[in-house]
Amino acid sequence: MKRIRRSAPWARSRARPVFTGLLRLLSRAWLAPTVLLLMLVSGQAGAGLLGEIRFEAGREGATWLGQELELRLDLWSDGVSFGDQSFALPEVKGAYLLQADSSTVKLNENRDGVAWQGLRYTFLLYPQRAGRLEVPSFEVRFSARAGYGSEPTGFRFQTPVLLIDARLPPGADASGLVVTSTDFTMEASWKPGSVGDGPDNLQVGDAITLEVTRRARDVPGMVFAPLPEFSIEGLGVYPDAARVNDRINRGDLTGSRTDSVTFICEREGNYEIPEMRFQWWDPEQEVLAEKVIPARELVVVANPAYASGSTTVPWSAGKWFSWKLLAAVIIGVLLLIYPGWWLARLIARRMPQLLVKLRGFFEKWVIHANVLQPLNPRTTKSR
Repeated sequence: MKRIRRSAPWARSRARPVFTGLLRLLSRAWLAPTVLLLMLVSGQAGAGLLGEIRFEAGREGATWLGQELELRLDLWSDGVSFGDQSFALPEVKGAYLLQADSSTVKLNENRDGVAWQGLRYTFLLYPQRAGRLEVPSFEVRFSARAGYGSEPTGFRFQTPVLLIDARLPPGADASGLVVTSTDFTMEASWKPGSVGDGPDNLQVGDAITLEVTRRARDVPGMVFAPLPEFSIEGLGVYPDAARVNDRINRGDLTGSRTDSVTFICEREGNYEIPEMRFQWWDPEQEVLAEKVIPARELVVVANPAYASGSTTVPWSAGKWFSWKLLAAVIIGVLLLIYPGWWLARLIARRMPQLLVKLRGFFEKWVIHANVLQPLNPRTTKSR
């Protein structure tokens, strides 16, 4: 009969730990040099990180007056991540420079087998003066890391001076702000509206309001010129603050500006509010167009509601109605209120001391003075 040898249970349980320990020892022997090598490589990369910047215009050649010009600032490094980006845009004489969107675009390129990472910031320049414009140099700072968890390496650069040539569109008015856009609209309305083609019949004290809204693609609202200043004897002119609204939809900018001005009839007579012209230039079609708000004639007669017979508007609607008068009234009220408030605060602060003095005076001169002395005072004799 053939015998079959079986290893004892204690022998199997002892062999497994020995084999497992041998594997762990070998793995540690291989793992330690590998970790050390990775640490050395990371330290060398962190110590030798490179960085650079690029600042340039997005379009070559001259640009039209008022046309949007994209300026690109690229941050580059052979690290794997960026941080601590900071810069301050300079003021450009004869142009508006702004950052419409704070988002960035990630870039990458291969330089002699080394992977470089980049971040792009986009700025918008709107020339407001024909000729050569200069974008001054400004400081740019950022940091980069060689790997996740490594110490950052800081960089500081100065951008080069950027020169831009701006051209005035043919036939455009150089004294005004030209809107350059492929899509421009304007809406103008009077309240109350005009009746018929002739002059409008108004009375002393009546008011009319003009509201103008302009919109353009690739143009911020701040670029639109304000309404002209009006000075008409017999009419009070009160402009409101402009309302500017810019919208960005998938990188496309649309700006708008709404202006409003109110004319108040102060005296009888015939008046004319002059026409207003707004020019805009289409850079693709190279066509100069113009939007016009026609002039408006007014015939102002006496107002029978004024029993005094005066032909001028009362102070509430005339030239005496101003923010200066309102400010003077507010200042006068404050001058009257402040001394009373100061006196009340002084009394409240010294009230406890006054109460203590009044109590002492009352006890000394009122209570003690009214106490009757005994008729037969007793004396104590010593025995």
